[in-house]
Amino acid sequence: MTARTPMRLAATSSHRVRWVFIPLLTAIALVTGVSSAVAHDFWVIPDAFQVTSGGSLTLRTITGTRFATSESPVPADRIAEARLLGATPDEDERLGAFVVSGKSLVIEHRPSGRGERVVALSLLPSSRRMSGEDFARYLRLEGAVDLVDRYTRDGRMPSDSIVMHSVKYAKTLVEIGAGGPRAFSRAAGHPLEFIPLSDPSSVRVGETLALRVMVGDRPVSGAQVHAGRASSGTVASDKELTLFADAAGIVYLPIARAGLWNVRTADAAPAAGNAGMPAAWDVRWATFVFSTAAGVEASSPSPTSFSTARSASDSASAVKAVAEFQSALSRGDSAAVLALLASDVVILESGDAETRAGYRSHHLAADIGYARAIPASHVLVSAHVDGNTAWVSSTSVAQGQLNGKAVNSAGAELMVLTRAGARSPWVIRAIHWSSRRK
Repeated sequence: MTARTPMRLAATSSHRVRWVFIPLLTAIALVTGVSSAVAHDFWVIPDAFQVTSGGSLTLRTITGTRFATSESPVPADRIAEARLLGATPDEDERLGAFVVSGKSLVIEHRPSGRGERVVALSLLPSSRRMSGEDFARYLRLEGAVDLVDRYTRDGRMPSDSIVMHSVKYAKTLVEIGAGGPRAFSRAAGHPLEFIPLSDPSSVRVGETLALRVMVGDRPVSGAQVHAGRASSGTVASDKELTLFADAAGIVYLPIARAGLWNVRTADAAPAAGNAGMPAAWDVRWATFVFSTAAGVEASSPSPTSFSTARSASDSASAVKAVAEFQSALSRGDSAAVLALLASDVVILESGDAETRAGYRSHHLAADIGYARAIPASHVLVSAHVDGNTAWVSSTSVAQGQLNGKAVNSAGAELMVLTRAGARSPWVIRAIHWSSRRK
């Protein structure tokens, strides 16, 4: 038997988990009879996430296809609403004083009081006509693949010409003074928005931030969310992570590095009240920007460094179980590997199916040897939980020397996990590995 190429989330020389994210989806122009059907993302980013009491707050609106690079300033007359929300409504303030600076629209404001504030901006809606095919392609390119798939399955994806009405919403957090009341959980009332379930300013590297996706007052089950970190100094930006909300509309973002982060999502639905007119669709975009606490970025978090509090994510805990499996392979701990495999696990590769007993007696030793010898970079593609079942998919590139031979391969992995209940550990019920030479 030749050594297989197991997908390992623990791939550094010290066998610590290194999180790598899938690439940002690049928007392109659509041939629709309008000049462009590409929706640039819209973010609001403070120059400083904390200002002194009585000091001036500077906010920059960013529009573009790459976080956090602005391609052109948002016209001031496109801002529908700009607010600063405190822990209670009597602390809320309106924002004004817009001025264009370079490729950004800048907002200057001197807030009153002290404490955490939610910055909430919305743009005026825009409309454009396009074919049903281009509308589906547009949503896919903008990262809303789940919406297209869902409406296609339901037979509701338009095939004829439609009018798309799109609106963008952006939020961030700032701190006025120190030690004041917290406002992170305040809803802005946007038709689509993120609401953190814990204060992002308190999240440390290696922990998980939970956010709820809301459409009005309703959580969005299964919402597809994209998250990523901006570059800082000589440290390149992390590639993007795709997340899916659970049944309660909650997504869980593992924080691998300190710095400037963003999450973004979209929602689309047929518009009401268009009798005698071309079909119309409402598309909403929402972003949320936050800064995680400074920490030591040089060390990637180990599998056991993730928060084990009840607020930690189901999806993150499933990924943690996969990471622990791969870490056990990397350090040669066969007992730990087998402890994570269910008694009826099925391992699929190269047209063969292997049981737990078969894996133990045949391929386990080879997988340990491979995992210890070949360094690899890995991409966590997605992690999804449905009740007590989870599936985690990854891809990888492995390069190195094994038994005097050069190895340069690309791989893919899917693991299915189950648990007895919310308080029970995840166990691996199925693994599918595939690899090819690069």
